[in-house]
Amino acid sequence: MKIFLLTTLSLLSIALSSCSESVASSSPEHPPENGAQFRKGEGLALTDEMKQAIGLQVAEVTDAKVAPAFTVPLHVTPKSDFQRVSEATGWLTGEQAALIKQGMKVELRTDADVNSSVVSRVEKAAYATLGEYEVAVATDKPLPEGIQVIATFRAPAGDDVASIPRSALLKTAEGTFAYTVNGKFYLRTAVKVGAMNEQAVEITDGLYSGDEIVASPVMSLWMAELQVLRGGKACTCGH
Repeated sequence: MKIFLLTTLSLLSIALSSCSESVASSSPEHPPENGAQFRKGEGLALTDEMKQAIGLQVAEVTDAKVAPAFTVPLHVTPKSDFQRVSEATGWLTGEQAALIKQGMKVELRTDADVNSSVVSRVEKAAYATLGEYEVAVATDKPLPEGIQVIATFRAPAGDDVASIPRSALLKTAEGTFAYTVNGKFYLRTAVKVGAMNEQAVEITDGLYSGDEIVASPVMSLWMAELQVLRGGKACTCGH
């Protein structure tokens, strides 16, 4: 994966560094043959060769049920004499706690194993902490005291909502985005998200069902856009 990423970034760098020589003669309908082009208000355009090199994939915004899932670190607490099960505790935000019910099944993962457990309690913290609520997860399988485990909580899915693949979501210091297909260009579009899991993300604002978006690799497009806009290259047509 690391080698693929380095190769992708190298290809983008070569294409973008040379685009200053030919972009002036390229028409708005055709990106320069040596890589990429950016037009303000329209987005980033790539040649067919560059699309193939980075493995560009396009998908459609669909209406689907998204079952919320999230992971948090928990710590295994010392077991008292009257306890028959191991217990791991940690902190949740109010938003996370609203999805959790006592008795809900939980996946606990350590470096060596994964086991199924259940939520034994969720209660509001009595004092300021990293989270607003404390959660306790009980497991019949003994766990070493004091170790950290990763708990995955999965809540039931609600109604059908506009959703995109998780791989299509781009999170940056500037906000959360998806790249929409805009004719021959790919336009970085701000979105608001709701429920999400490992595969899908609910879109509450910014996209509509039927819109076409880039499913992968959005980070490669973001790196290309950054290099064009902030790297001082001449291929910023209309910019």
